[in-house]
Amino acid sequence: MGQKDNLTFSINRNWLVIFALILLIVAVALLLTGNKGSLTPAPSVQPKTTDTTAAQSDWKTFENKQYNISFKYPPLWSINPASQFFENGDLVAVQFTGKTQQQNTEFYDGARFVVMVPLSTNLDLNSWVNSKHGTSVSGTPPQISDTTINGVSFKKVYECGLGCFTYYYTVRGEQVYGILVSTAGAQQVELDTTIDQILKTLVLPK
Repeated sequence: MGQKDNLTFSINRNWLVIFALILLIVAVALLLTGNKGSLTPAPSVQPKTTDTTAAQSDWKTFENKQYNISFKYPPLWSINPASQFFENGDLVAVQFTGKTQQQNTEFYDGARFVVMVPLSTNLDLNSWVNSKHGTSVSGTPPQISDTTINGVSFKKVYECGLGCFTYYYTVRGEQVYGILVSTAGAQQVELDTTIDQILKTLVLPK
């Protein structure tokens, strides 16, 4: 008789344990469901856009009234009064110097935007460019293509010799106008974008 009572008690205890586990599982499920329903959706993140106009609002302006040339450049850029990139002389050179650039060494960190002193010519643009860039110091032919800046047609010349440079040339009123640009260093992609923005502010005689 005592063994039967012990068996019955053991079975009842097992059922109680199972029942308690079921209640616990149901309670946890209800709790999770309730929390899920009360969660506040995370606000959507809108991609940031760059306002080029606002970014250029504090840019400096270079203007030469003798040749009627003007352009804007960032405030962190400075004028290099000692530049001599074009054979006939530089009208102005503005540049950005990176943090790792050392003085009196090859230019490897920063950017340059150089305007040539305009040259008189009786040649068309193609002939003039070919006369100046027909051969390269490195022996590799320069890459010459057509481009338009502010509605003005230019010849774009990418040439490597003692460094790699990009030139832009156009003929206006029997005068050749030239621009030299170069970028280098860890910020090269960003500086290339800045150069493009400077070119968009370039104003030449009509």
